[in-house]
Amino acid sequence: MTRNEYIIKYAPFVLGALKGTKLFPSVMMAQALIESSNKAGIPGESLLASKYNNHFGIKADSSWVGEKIDLKTTEYVKGVVKTVKAWFRIYEHAHHSFEDRISFLTANPRYQKGGVFNALDASQQTLALQRSGYATDPTYASKLMSLIKRLGLEELDRIGADVLDLVRFINRRGG
Repeated sequence: MTRNEYIIKYAPFVLGALKGTKLFPSVMMAQALIESSNKAGIPGESLLASKYNNHFGIKADSSWVGEKIDLKTTEYVKGVVKTVKAWFRIYEHAHHSFEDRISFLTANPRYQKGGVFNALDASQQTLALQRSGYATDPTYASKLMSLIKRLGLEELDRIGADVLDLVRFINRRGG
């Protein structure tokens, strides 16, 4: 699936999950594109996304009561890239992953303290996610912003809950 096809398919999930929050759809979509991609960069094709419906790489800590899978992952540990094993959440359907991302962020005080919910724009929110420890990659925020700009994802931030605007967005992207 191309990035554009992924965006068209999952934009309704992003907008639905974010309704009533102060989170930016462009950031969520960029995260989904990065976190769900396989080694070739094809979104939705990582093992975690394609088999276990986890599009955000959300780990299963001791608070997680659902199914989980132990997989190898790449982490930056004290600035060094390492392959480690970690438990990840499994979802029955992809849309559960999008909904749970919101629950995950709101349930973890570090994201509130890090300013994720106070960000005034997508750039501030990507920096707040990185500062809060969402990913160990020291260039995570810049990767997110690069995707947002390159793919025109800011348009998602202007749509909000307007279904007609979403339809126009999808049609402009060729869906």
